[in-house]
Amino acid sequence: MDTVADASAAEPPAPGVMERTSWGRWGPDDEVGLLNLVTAAEVVEAARLVRAGKTFTLGLRVFDERGDPLSAERHRAMHVSYRDWSHYASGKVEADPRNSYSADDGIFISCHGTTHMDALGHVWVDEQLYNGYPAKTTASWLERCSIAPISQRGVVTRGVLIDVASARGVPYLPRTAEITLRELLAVAADAGVEVGKGDVLLIRTGSMPRFYEVGPEEFFADYSEPGLSDDPELIEWIDSKQIVGIATDTLANELPYSARSGQMYPLHRLLLRNRGMTFHEALWLEELAADSRADGCYAGLYVALPLKLVGATGSPMNPLFVK
Repeated sequence: MDTVADASAAEPPAPGVMERTSWGRWGPDDEVGLLNLVTAAEVVEAARLVRAGKTFTLGLRVFDERGDPLSAERHRAMHVSYRDWSHYASGKVEADPRNSYSADDGIFISCHGTTHMDALGHVWVDEQLYNGYPAKTTASWLERCSIAPISQRGVVTRGVLIDVASARGVPYLPRTAEITLRELLAVAADAGVEVGKGDVLLIRTGSMPRFYEVGPEEFFADYSEPGLSDDPELIEWIDSKQIVGIATDTLANELPYSARSGQMYPLHRLLLRNRGMTFHEALWLEELAADSRADGCYAGLYVALPLKLVGATGSPMNPLFVK
């Protein structure tokens, strides 16, 4: 009896690229996904890219007078003063001669209401989150795969800027434009960078500048933004390169509707939920892009630190790119 042949025949076929997951790859309790690929070696290599000491913060301004780039179901950020000069002047707060005067305040902000990172429990399909956790664990708050485990670890790795808008010679891409793998590779090649293990891709489309140019009403009318989509060849390339995160200057981090599959936000399912990839959304990339065009340097140390919000589906952040 050919037991080897029988055993081989009994093995189920490997899942296709569109069904592939990382579930169980780092054990049954994993909640940080592909960030497990970023070892101390990748952090050291990314730090070695710092040569000029130039720093770029990539977060949007909160409480901007032009409005916040967030959809209607999310509350706009609010800023409340608890104590300021007027409180002392009106007698609401009594001055203490032993102490200096002070101002104090508080904020309310949606977890996805500005530049932010998605938790791996942000989306689910077929009643399962990343790593197979039940969808019911999201009731009231995220018991599993909240942003807190990622926040505890932090994202410190190599960032690669892919400036698609500049490559096309436009301030921003058309709102329904798909960025293909071929275009991604061509822009990276022109920039002299090769994507590799542990990288976060920073893809510039010009969508956030467009938001501030046209205003919220026009921006969200028949909403769409440019970006990557569910091309199997692209997904296979992402897997082969062992990319750990995608960061864009869009709210969705992808082309919202896929004409290819008829699905809405398919990459949230294929990459975030299935593979445990971090999504870094609504970045401001303008100053970094301008500097990269000037000095020809498109890779650097990328640091993204979401807040340690226990049970939250995401967190505001102000990522840092250092050359």
